[in-house]
Amino acid sequence: MRFADPRGKQIMRHGRHDGGQRRACFVQSSVNSLLAMQPPVTMPVDFRARFGHENERSFSSLRRSMSQVVDSFPAERGLSERHVRILDAAERVFARAGFHAATMNDIAAEAGMSPGNLYRYFSSKDAIIAGMSERDRMEIAADFAGLDPSKGRLLDQLDELGRQHMVRKPREKAIIALQIWAEASRTPEMAKICAGFDETVEQGLGAAVEAAKASGELPSNLDQARFLLALFMMADGFFCRRAVDPDFDAAAGAEALFAAMRGLAQTMLLPPADGQTS
Repeated sequence: MRFADPRGKQIMRHGRHDGGQRRACFVQSSVNSLLAMQPPVTMPVDFRARFGHENERSFSSLRRSMSQVVDSFPAERGLSERHVRILDAAERVFARAGFHAATMNDIAAEAGMSPGNLYRYFSSKDAIIAGMSERDRMEIAADFAGLDPSKGRLLDQLDELGRQHMVRKPREKAIIALQIWAEASRTPEMAKICAGFDETVEQGLGAAVEAAKASGELPSNLDQARFLLALFMMADGFFCRRAVDPDFDAAAGAEALFAAMRGLAQTMLLPPADGQTS
């Protein structure tokens, strides 16, 4: 049983979450329009409300939620080679110079094109940053959708997914993530970008944890809200350490994080119901 049928990692899709509170889209001609469509995000992710035992979603509901992220936009509107080239160049420039010091001219030079040609694809640095984040969000959504219990233990698949995004991706990704988080504390636009990415990861992890509980890989009485909150905090710390320490051993750090995750899963349990003993 699959979470969804992934269509690939560079597919343009539009994700709409329940209640219409958050929307994320990628518009090739002006990614910055994404920011104007979304209301301000001022509250942190509420893990207890989404995954706590008071209001826990069924596994089938979580699968449908991931399907909305992955499969709701037609595949034929994928990123062009030129868009990919610009976003890759921007990542290198931002990692070297930072968001504020980098200029559109710098990005154009790195991408091997004229500034005028660059503006045909992205109207501003903010549009490029939104495009970079949306590309990463769609990639990780497709990876979560590709998790399949028939391929083996879900926890092993989650470990491999973690290595792909935490170890094999270049260190520049962590440096840029740290810059985005810093900006998110000051600007609503960056807060929206972070909220959209976090919600996608939250949904993917939630679906995987539900499936692992159903298969017996994780305890059925796992306190899912606290467990997911702990995973988010540990992953945030990993990316911060990788960004600030050029000598950080990402592979060893990831193995330590995965071991901690498995240990927490066996001890972070819900209290017994009234009248029951642990």
